[in-house]
Amino acid sequence: MRQPSRSDTSLAPLLQYARGDGSRARAARTAPRRARRGLSRPLHPVRIVVWTALILFLGLPSYALRLSGFGGLAPDFFFLYSSAILAISFDAVLLLVVLLIARGLSFRETFGLRAPASWGRALLIGAATLVAAYAVSYLEAGLVSGTGREQGVPEFWDPARIGEWAANLFAIAVFVPIFEELLCRGLGFYLFEPFGALIAVLTTAVAFTLAHGVILDIPVILVTGIGLGYMRAATRSIYPCIALHGFFNGFGLVVAAVVARG
Repeated sequence: MRQPSRSDTSLAPLLQYARGDGSRARAARTAPRRARRGLSRPLHPVRIVVWTALILFLGLPSYALRLSGFGGLAPDFFFLYSSAILAISFDAVLLLVVLLIARGLSFRETFGLRAPASWGRALLIGAATLVAAYAVSYLEAGLVSGTGREQGVPEFWDPARIGEWAANLFAIAVFVPIFEELLCRGLGFYLFEPFGALIAVLTTAVAFTLAHGVILDIPVILVTGIGLGYMRAATRSIYPCIALHGFFNGFGLVVAAVVARG
C-alpha cells in the first residue's frame, strides 16, 4: 500500500483533523465547551444595559410613589376609558423602544415567535404556576395586612359603565401581557440566555417584579415571573407566556367584578 511521502501535502489537512490538530479540529473541540457554558451565541452588553434601564424606568417611579405614601389607584380607575387609553398608549410607546433595542436581531429568535414545542407541557407549567401564585397570594393575605392593594382590582361594580370596564379588561388582559412578555420573556430572556437558562429565568423574573413597582406583592409577582420564565425555556415560545399572563390578569379582574356584584 502506497504511503504518502513527507513532501506530499495533499492529505495534510485531513491528517491534522484526524490527529486533533489544525484550526477546524480546535473549533470542533471548543464548540461543545462553548455550548456547555451557555455561550453558543454572542453577548449583547449594550442591549443589556439599555434593557435594564428600561426596567428601572418602569419600576422606580412606582417605588418612589409607594414610599412617599401614595394611596393607590382611584376607586373607579377600572371604570374610566382614560385608564385603558393611558395603559395602552404608554405600553405601546415602550413596545417600540423594545423593538428598537432588538433592531438587527432575528425577531423570531429574540422574541420566541414560534409554536411551542408542546402545548401539553405548556398547560401543565401554566397550571402549576397559577396554583403556586394563588397559594402564595393566599398565604400573603393571611400573614400581611394590606396585601392586594398594590395590584388593584375594582371593589364595586357599575353596570352603567360596562364598556369602560371591558376596555380596561382588554388593556390589562391582552395588550399589557403582550408588551410585558415581549419585554421580559422575549428580549430579556434572549439577552441573558447565553449565561444559561437558569440565569435567564431568574433574571427576567426579578426584572418582571421590579418593573411592577410592588413591595407587598413581591412574592406573588416573583413566583409568577419564575413560572413564566420556565415556560419560555421549556417551550421555546412566547405564545404560552402571553396566554398565561393574560389569563392571570383577566381572571383577577373578572372575579373581582363577580364578587362586587354579589
